[in-house]
Amino acid sequence: MDRTVINLYNPAMVNFETPAPPPDIFVSGYLQEHYGYAVQRSRGSGNWLITYTIAGQGLYRLHKERILAEPGDLVILKTGASHDYSVPRDGTWEFLWAHFLPLADWTNWLHLPELCPGLCKISLHATATRDRVQQAFLQLNADLNSFFVSHNPPTSPSDSLAILQRKLALNRLEEILLLAIMENRFEERRSYDPRIQQVLERITDDLREWHTVEALAQMVALSPSRLAHLFKQEVGSPLIQTILELRLKQAARLLAFTNHNIEQIATEVGFRSPFYFSRQFSNHYGLSPTAYRYFHTTHP
Repeated sequence: MDRTVINLYNPAMVNFETPAPPPDIFVSGYLQEHYGYAVQRSRGSGNWLITYTIAGQGLYRLHKERILAEPGDLVILKTGASHDYSVPRDGTWEFLWAHFLPLADWTNWLHLPELCPGLCKISLHATATRDRVQQAFLQLNADLNSFFVSHNPPTSPSDSLAILQRKLALNRLEEILLLAIMENRFEERRSYDPRIQQVLERITDDLREWHTVEALAQMVALSPSRLAHLFKQEVGSPLIQTILELRLKQAARLLAFTNHNIEQIATEVGFRSPFYFSRQFSNHYGLSPTAYRYFHTTHP
């Protein structure tokens, strides 16, 4: 990692306006800090900042609001949002962080609730979700930094390995953001019938499994026809269509960010036939899996 980036987080700088990182930078890291650590950027930054608290507390001050980040909390500061965060008195704060710019195609789903202008906070309650976010964050750090450790400096900004490494890291970040959005939507939709919520969680937890209406209905003690009707009523789309769309979205991510072959990807997202997978993928995205991968690996 660039040493100047590390210095941005030096606790010795607490009495100064902390320099903002370059707008187009994509960096991440892990910190375990004590009282005295603080970052202040009154004009914010040209990129987004996300933090995930593992232990202790972080204190954010924004628009006269005082917001605590506690274990399991994801906090996002958007472009231009004032940065004023620190470790509370006599406290400690262990957290993961990343500076980034959202990809253009994230704008369709990257809608997060703001506690105050420019600051979003999502509290992750499910242990499985917390574990998955933390592991994704740690893998993001490894993916993002490993290239620079083994290639110092990279041969050129267009180096193909550097592009793939960056794409892989963006994939981890996208996973974190999607998990946060899903958690938030589950919180917003507590009015879901608990049986439908259980079905949704079962599907998203394991797309590889061959989910059937009959098996899911048995899990929640409903008849298949009653589950199908209730799911459409609660979610707004048919159960089978929802499963298919979730599988295809995951397949698109694997095509863009991994080198797994088409047959492997089909299996990983729950398709028994790579030919059927290719046909469904082409119908949904307007490109074959091979063409989709080519486009996304040649347009970083």
